[in-house]
Amino acid sequence: MPTKANVIWTIRELTECLRQRQLNKFDANIGISGKRGNGKSTVAFKILNSFKKDGFIQKKHQVYQREDVIELLSNQKFSFCWDDEAINSGYKRDFQVRGQNDLIKIITNYRDNYNIYCSALPFFYTLDKGLRELIFLHIHVIERGFAVLLMPLEDPIHSQDPWDTINNQKIELKENKRVERNPDLKFRYHKLSTFAGYVYFGDMTEKQKRIYNLIKQQKRQKALETESFSKKAKEETPFIEKLYASLKEGKISRDGMIQACMLNGEKYTSLLSQLNARLTNEGNTKRVQDYLIASSPKERSNVLKEMKKERDNIGKEEVLDAVPEL
Repeated sequence: MPTKANVIWTIRELTECLRQRQLNKFDANIGISGKRGNGKSTVAFKILNSFKKDGFIQKKHQVYQREDVIELLSNQKFSFCWDDEAINSGYKRDFQVRGQNDLIKIITNYRDNYNIYCSALPFFYTLDKGLRELIFLHIHVIERGFAVLLMPLEDPIHSQDPWDTINNQKIELKENKRVERNPDLKFRYHKLSTFAGYVYFGDMTEKQKRIYNLIKQQKRQKALETESFSKKAKEETPFIEKLYASLKEGKISRDGMIQACMLNGEKYTSLLSQLNARLTNEGNTKRVQDYLIASSPKERSNVLKEMKKERDNIGKEEVLDAVPEL
């Protein structure tokens, strides 16, 4: 008589289950966890590559940025999204990041798009709680080629947590102690209340690995460049915003602006152009000079001191050119 411990799935059976879920107009959000190098990406590839005839395009659907995940899930229907490093998209410590709030809303609001969203991360519980509750299948890779399948409880009576976290933590602790006492014993994953079976999976071919790594390298680089640009923009924006607010409120003079530029490493002429452009975009006919207040003797003295420092470093002509009349 078959027991719960002997429930074994194949990749083909998993694929068919997901296909039927799509055909029945349900979304299929999958979370894949496990240690680095154990094969999380391999499992994701094995599952999604089975959908090549159904529209899975690896170059398009293998992504590394939250923005790309959001775009795919919101603009596709009956399609796929492989979030290969979901720690960047749904990590719970970044919950206040606007992008993650957008991701939760997108997954929730576009469930009727019936996409298969496959996310890989080291630890399932690093996912924000709101994202965990949207996961239909949790695949935990125990070792390369072997994983356990976990599914949320349906309509739990005694808890609002579909993953039965507290109870399963107790079971896990008990099993770990059992294995510590006797290292020859195996962890009995079928004891977990959310256990749904095991799955064996093979490795990628050498060609598949090359394609995977090439896409990963290219898209990771793009993600780093985007992140660097966004970080720089965030660092620059507060200074301009603060200066613009002071200008509109009549709290800054020309010498004050010059000094602020010197202290923040900004070019005065460039900043002047940005502020005037912003006034124009708001339909304002006034220019920067119309808002500037008279400089105080102290401000003028400070500016002259800063100019002297600059003169000592880069020469008198360059300083004078950097501070033109309005």
